[in-house]
Amino acid sequence: MVEVHESGVTSLDFLRGLRAVLDDLEIGLAYDDFGAGQARLMELIEVPPDVLKFDVQLIQGLPAASAARRTAIASLIRMVQDLHVTPLAEGVETEEEAAICREMGFDLAQGYLFGHPQPAEHWISN
Repeated sequence: MVEVHESGVTSLDFLRGLRAVLDDLEIGLAYDDFGAGQARLMELIEVPPDVLKFDVQLIQGLPAASAARRTAIASLIRMVQDLHVTPLAEGVETEEEAAICREMGFDLAQGYLFGHPQPAEHWISN
């Protein structure tokens, strides 16, 4: 999976070319930080990724979020899934956040609840 940050690529033509190369290599494409900064709606529609990572700012505070905020995020999740894109919740730190993310329809989640960053030596087996 190649992850593209929202500010890393803003050209639809470049994204189309990248998508074609990645497809040929059987490598997935993920867009990072959805919901922060640029909306990425044109990229999402014109060059859909395999995974769309919802920004941590949308996830943090969900347990105490208003019904309107939860409804809006759930609607975005359904829209993304209707485009055959897998929604991922970034920054999940508590069991309560994980439960709400599951209820709202997220297919994937990442965050400190599941593990902390590790040095490369941790993942290399001798």
